Amino acid sequence: MNEHLANEILSDLRNGHLSEYIVIKEEFPLFREVLVKQEDKKAFRGIIVPGGGGNIKYFYQPGWTA
Repeated sequence: MNEHLANEILSDLRNGHLSEYIVIKEEFPLFREVLVKQEDKKAFRGIIVPGGGGNIKYFYQPGWTA
């Protein structure tokens, strides 16, 4: 994972080209660094994958949070 790929993934989630994306634990710090720079960062929702060893599944869901 690099910054360019993280931006592409976020764009694909935002535009509906991806419905979800699983970020593995080792890639999370870089992915989060890119995510928090997004204007619509609150529209991205991440949930821990049960039994996934700390992996996080991300969705784009505008309005899910206040």
